[in-house]
Amino acid sequence: MALLKLAKEIADGVVGDADQATVRAVFERLCMETDDRADAEPARSAPATLH
Repeated sequence: MALLKLAKEIADGVVGDADQATVRAVFERLCMETDDRADAEPARSAPATLH
């Protein structure tokens, strides 16, 4: 849901009042980039802290 909201905000920011097809295209791109980034990045471990 967060990606869909972000897609709407991006599309509206670029073209004004974006239509559904534009929002969907932006959403699909965000999903693709999120998936690619998850595949490329190794699993993150919790940072070590000293107290």
